[in-house]
Amino acid sequence: MDIKENLAQNLIQYRKALNLTQAELAEKLNYSDKAVSKWERGESFPDLYVLKQIADFYGVTIDTLIAPPKTPKKYKAQPFTKIRQTVIALCSVGIAWLVAVVCYAFLDIIFPGIKNTWLFFIYAMPVSFIILVVFSAVWKKRVLTPIFVSFLIWTMALTVYLVLNTYLISPPSTLWEIFLIGIPLQALVVFWTIYRKVKRSAAN
Repeated sequence: MDIKENLAQNLIQYRKALNLTQAELAEKLNYSDKAVSKWERGESFPDLYVLKQIADFYGVTIDTLIAPPKTPKKYKAQPFTKIRQTVIALCSVGIAWLVAVVCYAFLDIIFPGIKNTWLFFIYAMPVSFIILVVFSAVWKKRVLTPIFVSFLIWTMALTVYLVLNTYLISPPSTLWEIFLIGIPLQALVVFWTIYRKVKRSAAN
């Protein structure tokens, strides 16, 4: 067998050892079941990053994946990876909101005459989505990343609108047009998402 055939047989054995379907494995790897099917048929070979991700998931090395197949043992997957990622992301967002609460309370207690301290909670919204965008991009969450980017666009527009509306002595009646900027940005997010999906399908 060559390396591609070795990988195909090993992937089938390891997947079945965990009683996973191709679709379930694809979901855990954030990849398409079509790609998993091609790997297991020996029609294509995953790139190095995906190969490392598969090896980590099964708790083996890349060398083991591409070596001649053996009788599979009980491989330990990483069932808590998504849970850990979710906890890390939520804790990071929680820290952003904690900072907003501390700033609000500190200024309200120490300098009670200061107005508009409630804006700290508004600032926390785009900051939260910046954090989520970064984490989802790092962890290759292809579905969540464009969603978080969309929320970031609109919360940023809302923040700018509220800040200007609060601090400008005579805010213009056309201030709402700030939200129009979000429309082409949102369109870009949609087009980019579609482009990446088409490109990924073509590569598979």
